[in-house]
Amino acid sequence: MLHLVRRSLLMQLLSVYLLFVCVVLVGGVAVNNVVEQQLRNDVQASDQALAQEIALETNLQIRDAESSLVALGKQVAQVQSEQQIADTFQTYKLSRPDVDHVYWLDPVGVLRVTWPLNSAALDTEFSPPDVVQRARMSTSPVFEVGIAVETTFNAGVIIAQPMRTSDGRLLGIVAASISLVELSEPLVSVVNAQQQQGRHLMISVIDGHGVLVATPQRARILQTVLDELPGANQALHNQVASRLGRGQDGQDWLFSAVPISDAGWAVVVQRPSQEALAVVAQFHLWLLAVILLFAMGGLLFWLILLGRVIRPLHMLAHQHQALPSSKLTIPVDTTILATRGDEVGALARSLIRLELDGLDKLGELRTLLETSNAVVGSLEPHAVVRKIIREARRLVDVQAAAVLLPDEAGVLRVLVSDGHSEHYDQELALTPEHSGSAPVIALRDGAPVQKLLSSGTASFSYEDGFRSVLAIPIISRHAGGVVLLVHRTEPHLFNQNEIDLLLTFANYATLAWEHAVLYERSDERLHEVARENERLYQHAAEEKHKLAAIMESMHDGLVLTGVDGVILYANQSASTLVGLSSAALEHRPISTLYAAMGNIAVDFQQTTAVLAQIEIAAIHEAIVTILSYDQHSAIHLRLFDVNDELGESLGRGLLLRDVTREHEMNEFKTTLLAAVGHEVRTPLAAIKGYASTLLQEDVSWSMLDQRHFLQMISSEADRLTQLVKNLLDLSRQEAGLLQLSQAPTRIQELIVTVLEQQRIQHPTVSMQMQFSSSLPAVNIDSSRIEVVLHNLVANAAVYGEGTMTIQAECQGDYVVVSVSNSGQGIAPDELPHVFERFYRARYGRQQRLGGTGLGLAICKAFVEAHGCKIWAESSERITTIAFSLPIAVTVNPTAETLVVDISPEEWRRV
Repeated sequence: MLHLVRRSLLMQLLSVYLLFVCVVLVGGVAVNNVVEQQLRNDVQASDQALAQEIALETNLQIRDAESSLVALGKQVAQVQSEQQIADTFQTYKLSRPDVDHVYWLDPVGVLRVTWPLNSAALDTEFSPPDVVQRARMSTSPVFEVGIAVETTFNAGVIIAQPMRTSDGRLLGIVAASISLVELSEPLVSVVNAQQQQGRHLMISVIDGHGVLVATPQRARILQTVLDELPGANQALHNQVASRLGRGQDGQDWLFSAVPISDAGWAVVVQRPSQEALAVVAQFHLWLLAVILLFAMGGLLFWLILLGRVIRPLHMLAHQHQALPSSKLTIPVDTTILATRGDEVGALARSLIRLELDGLDKLGELRTLLETSNAVVGSLEPHAVVRKIIREARRLVDVQAAAVLLPDEAGVLRVLVSDGHSEHYDQELALTPEHSGSAPVIALRDGAPVQKLLSSGTASFSYEDGFRSVLAIPIISRHAGGVVLLVHRTEPHLFNQNEIDLLLTFANYATLAWEHAVLYERSDERLHEVARENERLYQHAAEEKHKLAAIMESMHDGLVLTGVDGVILYANQSASTLVGLSSAALEHRPISTLYAAMGNIAVDFQQTTAVLAQIEIAAIHEAIVTILSYDQHSAIHLRLFDVNDELGESLGRGLLLRDVTREHEMNEFKTTLLAAVGHEVRTPLAAIKGYASTLLQEDVSWSMLDQRHFLQMISSEADRLTQLVKNLLDLSRQEAGLLQLSQAPTRIQELIVTVLEQQRIQHPTVSMQMQFSSSLPAVNIDSSRIEVVLHNLVANAAVYGEGTMTIQAECQGDYVVVSVSNSGQGIAPDELPHVFERFYRARYGRQQRLGGTGLGLAICKAFVEAHGCKIWAESSERITTIAFSLPIAVTVNPTAETLVVDISPEEWRRV
């Protein structure tokens, strides 16, 4: 809303006008309230004054009656007979016409004397009895409003004065009844006087009980009217009050109540509110008339302002937000408004002039831009100069134009011309000594120069028929200066607008000329630089491809990040290690790679903690263990900084190297040394012990003992030899240097030989053979397979507890040999590890027996060297280790035999 007010003059004026109207209305309401309240207060004050006067008069009348009754009582106290009392009452009645009756009561309230005489009421109790009781208890006059029924039914104010002796004994009571009708007569006079003046007025006097005591309406005397008179209750409590209320006729009345303090009564003056507040209503009418006049005047003012000012201004603002496209499109309404002689007309005329000037300037600018674009559209100097001449002739009204270029000697010659004769183009040569020539002066001073040519001037231009010439210098700091020369056939000077237009055009022409010359000079150099850049770019691209190929062919993973920690490059090895593609890693935070490594880590918490330290460069090297293809792989992480030649940081690099093989070799060496050290120590100790025993000179041993000692030495030496042989074979297998001498061999004969040897070493073990005599020959290295059989049979004999069985059967292209023994089986979780180096299953009698744990590992190496498999099966009581051997193929003598010499490592892969 505030934005709309700021942008619209109509809204601004309307806002100010509404603000003014609001101020006037608020002021009018305030004045109305003040005046209305003042007028109301005046009316109320007038009524209250009238009520106060009536209350004072009523109060004086009642006090006068009381005083006269006191005096009457004193006279009655001095007489002795009732007749004298009656005469005294008669005299008193004559002097007080407002008194209706006078009474004399004995001390008990029995009526003894009355005036006027009423024999029927004598000797009866006085009524109302309340006034008698109050008088007997009081020492001063008491009064009450009511009707003395014993004497008359006229309503009146009964005043009773007790008469007492000097010692306070009650002699009797003097009472008088003042007629309420007489009490209302002054009120009737006041009301009649007001009615004669055309005013309606009602006056009521009520006692403390709200009973009507005096009123012009005599029929309502003694009626309870407290609820009909608003403010009367406050007056009975000694408060002056004025209220607006509804009268018995249903109309609104203004009630003014004043207390009669001595009597405990109240006077209420009431008049119709319409009549009482007539002045207020008249003031309201005048105020309404002023408001209507103000509204009509404001509406008329707004209509005139809207039609004569606001709408024309709005129309001008709306129609002239932009320049018209031509003079014909200037709005007709603006042309009509321009005929007015006031400020709006002056504004319209100013807008028309501005638009016409703007159209002229815009046309010149458009032409200038078109010519400038045409000039700068070429980079060939002669083409640029030709365009400069052509566009200059189109820009201003000239008949010829030429561009003069100084040569090495400073002589201005025609470079390109248009509209001149051939003689002019070839012969014009202006040296610096031609100080009166316009082109020489312009090029020297760097300012435009114009001249009028006369018959006394010897010049080529005059000879060609031109009478006016203007020279515009086009000076370039880098390309030198030239002069633009324009000619007219009419003998009048160029005006300032034409000169300014040509000067502006000359600025663009200067840029075009400079660009063309510099381009021509630098074109060859740019070609040389471009060729050199192309060569350098190709060289850099080749180097980049080489570097990328080297990094991609690296076995180790390589990750490069920027200074912001975002991955810039990740080679294929790094992607393979973490299980994410290069596209998923590049342009992502380095934390993405660390999170992927943490997900495949063996120990998630420890690996996450180590990677977090590497990420913040708290450490630069660490080894983490991950799961790769269901195997544990140890990855060595090394963080390094990448800096430029100035030492500024370009980012960081992370090298990921799989060191699983190195860890395994280290573990192998450590375990091997521990196992060999333990296994070598035992036979060496036995050999040393037996040899030392034989060398003792103080003891003579029998031949049998000596032979036993020597057999033990030989046995332990064989054990050491076998251990060394096993280690050598295992080392050859690890290094890929294990050589096989394969030949067709009958496996049955090999099994029989092994069992015969093992029966000698284990005579207590039951050994059985199960195989067919028709088994085909196998193509094996018999010495290696004999070691396999020895190891398996020895293990079965050592760890078994019952019968050991060797079986051999043909299965396809292989002969499968199995060695079984009864006893405690191998746990299922240990089966995958029994062929590992230095592993010994927790069963049989291994607690009591030694060993290196290399037997089954050597078996596995020899069997796999033949391109076959070995495996283990176990139940609760039976353990079986089986391996396969290739069947020897019968070679046809006439067939061509292909001999291939390959290494054992390649053979295993095949």
